[in-house]
Amino acid sequence: MHFVEQKHDDVWVLSIKGKLVDTPETDKLYAKVKAIIENEVKKIVIDLQHVSWIASVGIGVLLRCYTTIRNSGGDLRLTGLSEKVQNLFSITKLTGIIQIHNSVAEAIKSYENKQSN
Repeated sequence: MHFVEQKHDDVWVLSIKGKLVDTPETDKLYAKVKAIIENEVKKIVIDLQHVSWIASVGIGVLLRCYTTIRNSGGDLRLTGLSEKVQNLFSITKLTGIIQIHNSVAEAIKSYENKQSN
């Protein structure tokens, strides 16, 4: 698994390349998100455009990241979900919990439209 990090004003974008199917990958993602939060970042976008598949453990870590970010006073947006992953999120009703956007730019803009963040 490979990460690319970019900062856009006060929004941190974490792009992931690989799969979220095993514990080592999911542990790496969670550790990366924790490190970002420790830098007082409150607005995070995880770009999954280059993630080919997410297993249940991957869904679990994304929900864990969301919860950790929310508990620290922040918020999480997801973007770049493949059709298969989008369907998985719809089936599990996670689309009602975590905001999903079509592009990184759209996800970043959604933070601008939210006054509380």
